[in-house]
Amino acid sequence: MKKHKKTYINSKSPQISVVDTSLHHKQLREKIDLLVQEKLRQFEQEIRTTVEQYHDPKIPVSVFKTKASTLELIVKYLHEVEQRNFSDIAHLLQRDPRTIWHAYQRSMRRKVQLVVEKSELAVPVSLFAQRQFSPLEILVSYLHDQHQLSFAEIARRLALNPKTIWTVYQRYRKKIAPEKNKNAS
Repeated sequence: MKKHKKTYINSKSPQISVVDTSLHHKQLREKIDLLVQEKLRQFEQEIRTTVEQYHDPKIPVSVFKTKASTLELIVKYLHEVEQRNFSDIAHLLQRDPRTIWHAYQRSMRRKVQLVVEKSELAVPVSLFAQRQFSPLEILVSYLHDQHQLSFAEIARRLALNPKTIWTVYQRYRKKIAPEKNKNAS
C-alpha cells in the first residue's frame, strides 16, 4: 500500500497561494542577483589582479641579482616560489619543457640561491616569451625603456658591469632595428 503525503497546515502562519510564492521567489532571485552583481563590482579589481597574476606573474628584479643565467633564475623562481610545474613554465615562456627542465637542473647543480626582496620593480613573465631576444636583453630593455633606469642603475640592481648592460642593450637595439624597418614597409 502506498502512503499518501499529507499536507499539514500551520494555523498560526497565514495562507499563501501559489501565485504569491512564485512572485516572492522571483523578487528574492532578483535581490540575490543584485547583491551578487554589487559584490562582483566591489571585488572586480581584486579578482582581475589575481587572475592576471596567475596568467602573467611578475618576477621581482632582486631575483636577477644572483650569479646565474637569466633563464635559470626565471625558471627557478617560477618553480620554487610560484609553485608552477615545468610544462606550465614552458607554456608561459614559449619554450620546450625539456629546456625548462634542463635550466632548472643547471641551477640546482650550481646551487643557485634566489634572492627575493620586496621590490617596487617587477618584470612580467610574458615578456620573456619573445624568443628573438635573449632573456637578459629583454630584462635590460624593459628596465631601461619602461622604467627609464640608467645603465649604471640597472647594473647595480643586477650586480653586473655597466659596460655589460650597455652592450646587451645595444644588441637588443640592433635586433629590433630590422623589425622596425620591416614594419614600416
